[in-house]
Amino acid sequence: MDDEALFIPQSVPLFPLPEVVLFPRTILPLHIFEPRYRKMLADALDGDQAIAVALLKPGFEPLYYTRRAPIHPTIGVGRVIESEKLPDGNYNLLLRGVGRATIVEEQRDREYRVAQVEPVETFCRTTERQDERLRKELWAAIRGNPGLDPDLRRHWLRLVRTGVELDALSDLIGAGVPIEAELRQCLLAEPDAFARTTMLLDQVRTLRAIARNYWRAMRPDANSMN
Repeated sequence: MDDEALFIPQSVPLFPLPEVVLFPRTILPLHIFEPRYRKMLADALDGDQAIAVALLKPGFEPLYYTRRAPIHPTIGVGRVIESEKLPDGNYNLLLRGVGRATIVEEQRDREYRVAQVEPVETFCRTTERQDERLRKELWAAIRGNPGLDPDLRRHWLRLVRTGVELDALSDLIGAGVPIEAELRQCLLAEPDAFARTTMLLDQVRTLRAIARNYWRAMRPDANSMN
């Protein structure tokens, strides 16, 4: 486990969000404006600066303003590294992901959600040969991939070539891959870095196939009978 993941407290405020998954080692900019979450942040800043981002499950809308909106049990725990209180009482902040955790039990005595959590310890079950093969396949899937932004491709290719551990590599790429939030949540919930990277490779390959089929269909002669 990353040393900083030991920072995860036993009790942490929950920030349920749609379409947002917080991965370790990544930075998430947030704008806090709801009164309950302004109180949450103020309390966090007075304490250990910890906030956990929980992905809302589909169908959450009718319960959004309650403490019963459905969320995924695996959460990304972050530390507030910068915050700015605005004249209207809202906040801008930067949250740095420090680890994964699983919700054990929720407390119901505050205006915002708080949970007892257990840190998720990650690992990597792979051999050196499997690691090298997976990196080569990931590099090949990213390079020239028309389903990815060119600047993103260049950044990720640099990461793959640095030799950074698969645990960190899969988190850094998983945070930015343009897929549905539910799929990113699956990546967050997988503790085995080798399995997580393999899942990520499948998604990157799928993006490449979809983009290639799209551009093939858009060619002027795609529907020609000649």
